[in-house]
Order: sequence, then structure tokens, then C-alpha cells
Amino acid sequence: MEHNNISPWIEVVDEAPVEMSARVRLARNLQHVPFPHVQADKEKLDPALSKIEGALSEYQKVPMEMLQFEDKALLVEKYLISPLFTKQGICSYVNDDESVSVMVNEEDHIRIQSMGAGIPIQELYQKAEKVDETLEDAVDYAFDEQYGYLTACPTNTGTGMRASVMLHLPALSLSGKIDRLAVNLGRFGFTLRGIYGEGSVPLGHIYQLSNQLTLGQTEEDIIQNLDELKSQVVEEELETRSRIQENHALEIKDSVHRAFGTLKHAYKMSLKEAAKCLSEVKLGIDLGIIDYEDFKFQKWVQLIQPAFLKMRLNITKRRYRSLEAAVDEERATLLRELSGGK
Repeated sequence: MEHNNISPWIEVVDEAPVEMSARVRLARNLQHVPFPHVQADKEKLDPALSKIEGALSEYQKVPMEMLQFEDKALLVEKYLISPLFTKQGICSYVNDDESVSVMVNEEDHIRIQSMGAGIPIQELYQKAEKVDETLEDAVDYAFDEQYGYLTACPTNTGTGMRASVMLHLPALSLSGKIDRLAVNLGRFGFTLRGIYGEGSVPLGHIYQLSNQLTLGQTEEDIIQNLDELKSQVVEEELETRSRIQENHALEIKDSVHRAFGTLKHAYKMSLKEAAKCLSEVKLGIDLGIIDYEDFKFQKWVQLIQPAFLKMRLNITKRRYRSLEAAVDEERATLLRELSGGK
């Protein structure tokens, strides 16, 4: 696995107007072992570590203690590990195309996740479930007949499953409807968050829709509810786009072309500005305002993240006085290359 490369599963993503990617995550803990946040030490995990490694022998093992800070940041930007895991994780296991990964000692002892795009969420769950069954044959899970899988956070207790879908919602965001939508989704036990989940902010009008509760529901219930709500959000976004284009055609056309011009000609761009421009160009493509066959929104949003750009700087061995300024310049250079600028 090359940490500095885009995950292979993202390379083959077909661009859709609203829906980007989806993820299913399973939280599991070991019987008679303290949760990670109350561990006095990690020695009680030791007997299970070799069993986990044996069960996941076909996966690449990534020990956290062997990685530098920038390597860990790259894995976060690739969604293979969480920010919390960079601080207390022991190791992760990743499959060949990086669509499945397992974190050992995150918020829970084991976090299994399956990611993909253009794939039914049920299919992603089945991939995660297969890994789950393999691990359950190797170690003893903390499970209660009444409450289900026991987890460090009570909201995960039950199925231990969080299912999410990444959505590009520029029209709902720009029209000011996103807050009302978030409140309505909360009534159904779902939430809208930023691209890196809890505590993160939306970037480029990209939101993560996921379930909040798992207790008292089956995996099939969660997936069905998510699919239904996702379809409603997608429909509302598309309807809002149509109304905006009908009532504000000139303004939308102007903002799209300005964004495209910025991508092609800017020499310094912050992450926020770059994500905004990519989002507006993506909207323009979806509305038929501009024609751009090779535009890769999901891939490019990942490539403009700080750790990816720092890796580019390391590879080119470019000299600079300020790392922050160099990253902003490298981001603009990358986007000029990708968009056909000079």
C-alpha cells in the first residue's frame, strides 16, 4: 500500500450529481478487556492482537508506531483511519484496494469499515460483515443478549453499526435550507456532518449523512432508513438546483465560470477556496453550464488536502520558507495541472 497515493477504489469512481460515496462501520469490543478510554495500559489487549493478525493475514498490517505524523495524516485524509486513531491506535489492517480497513484500539477495540461508491449500502455491509465473522471466530466479543454489542459510546450499543453516505449539497447549502434539513433528519435519528464525521465542518458543500442510534434496530432497518432518507435528500437537492437555475441563471453561470477560471489560473489557494471552486464547477457540470468530461470531484477534493500536498512537496524536494504558504501554492499548482491551466 502506497500511503501517498489515492485509494484504488476512488480511482474508479463514476461521478454522480449528488451521491458520492458510502461507508459502513462496525464497532466491536473484546470480552473482559477495558474500553480503550479507560485502559491503564494496553497489555490486556496483547493476547488478542496475534489472533486478530492471524485472522486478517490477507490484509496489509499498518503499525501506528512505525508511522510519522504526516503518514498518519494521509491515512486520515484517505478515510482509512480516524483522527482519534492517530493518537491511541495500535495498528490498522487494509485490503488491496483500500475499500476495507480495520482499526485496532480506536474508540472501541475493533472498528471495521467498508467503503465504496456506486455500490448499494447493503453490499458494503455484507463486506464488513464478512470481516466481522472472521474476527468473531478468532476473538471473544463483548456481547449482551439484551443490549447487543457493547461499545465505548452508548449510542453505538446494539448493532454497533454506523452507515453513512457522502453527499454534495451545494444548492441546499447556498439556499440556506441545510440547517432545516439537518433538524428534520435529527428527528429520524440521523445527522448531517462534515466530510470527516463528528466534529468536522462541511467542505465544498460536502456532507455526511449517517445514523445516530443503533440500539433497538437491526442492520437492515438502519440501511433501509438511510437509503430512504438519502433518496429524499437527493431529490430535494436536485429540485433546489432546478429552481436556482431557473430563477438565478446568470448568477449561477457567472459563479461557475469564475470558479473554473480560478482553478485554471490561480497561483495560491487555501483549502476552503479550492474546495468551494471545485464544488461550483461540479455544480456547473451537473447543470450543463460547462462541459468537462475528465472532472473528478471526489478524487480532486482528496488530493487538495494538506497531507497529500505535503507529500508532493517532499517528493519534489522543493525548498520553502513557510510550509503553510508552500501548501497553498502547491494546491494551486496541482489544480492548474488538473484543470488544464498554465
